[in-house]
Amino acid sequence: MMSKNDSTVDLPDEDSTVPVGKGRPTPKRKTQEAANHRPLVGGQATKEDKQARKEAQRAQRAKENEALMSGDERNMPLEHRGPERRWLRDFIDARSSAAEWAMPVMLAFVVITLFIGSSVAGTIVIMAFYLVLIGMGIEVWLITRSAKKHFEERFGIGRLPRGWRLYAITRAMNLRRMRVPKPQVKRGDYPS
Repeated sequence: MMSKNDSTVDLPDEDSTVPVGKGRPTPKRKTQEAANHRPLVGGQATKEDKQARKEAQRAQRAKENEALMSGDERNMPLEHRGPERRWLRDFIDARSSAAEWAMPVMLAFVVITLFIGSSVAGTIVIMAFYLVLIGMGIEVWLITRSAKKHFEERFGIGRLPRGWRLYAITRAMNLRRMRVPKPQVKRGDYPS
């Protein structure tokens, strides 16, 4: 019988080498994560690439701003292009409306309420303010209703561009000289 101590262990030959470990130190976690880090969009951009891209974007914005001021539709931003948008702009610009004075009137009411001391006068000013707001809201509703009716007669039902109502309302509530793109028609010169 053999005991545990009597067992022999076969040792490898001296000629065969058994590698110990993987032959290099384990990299730190921070180093591995940095090596695996990739940008979500694009590759490794150099400073020159970034500067060139910024210059191209700046030139494109300048070109778009010039188009907005001159009315050149080919170079306008996408949200202002197309015959439907142009027709809506011309329809709104041809109208004279009280809604375009909304911001100056609201600013005037704020200033007036700062200087009103009596509660009766303050109540009257606030009621007048609400009446003006309601009147402007009704006028804007009538403008969009009329624009939709005339647009559908001109282009057909279902051709209204997406977001046309907000586009028309925001244009109608801006002072004429502050509208962008600049108005291309005179007041009363409605598009056909």
